[in-house]
Amino acid sequence: MTSIIVIIAIFSLLTTSITFAIVFKGLRAHKKRNLQRKAILAGGTSAQAVINLIQQTNVQVDDQPEVLLDLTVTKQDGEIIHTVVKTVIQIVNIPAFQKGCVIEVKYMTIDNEQKFEVVGAYVP
Repeated sequence: MTSIIVIIAIFSLLTTSITFAIVFKGLRAHKKRNLQRKAILAGGTSAQAVINLIQQTNVQVDDQPEVLLDLTVTKQDGEIIHTVVKTVIQIVNIPAFQKGCVIEVKYMTIDNEQKFEVVGAYVP
């Protein structure tokens, strides 16, 4: 009987440790992503983008909807890039983010990949 209790206690401690590790890793990744977003918005290169499609996800951040924006971006040098950006838009600004609207984005190369952020997006 004692060995069963010890096995259950060890299993519980192991499960708890794994759960905490996963949660902390997720929080660290989320914080890193927000810092990256802020860096792009503060120091990135401006470009114009046409919204091809806006689609709401099932996520909300501080009661603001997260959306996927399918964009055609025209960079300052005339290069045209197609990208999809997942971002949070304040609900009062949703009318300015409809199909066909031109919005400002900023971009920056990070880890050999161009990352885009929407100017005016909600960043907690």
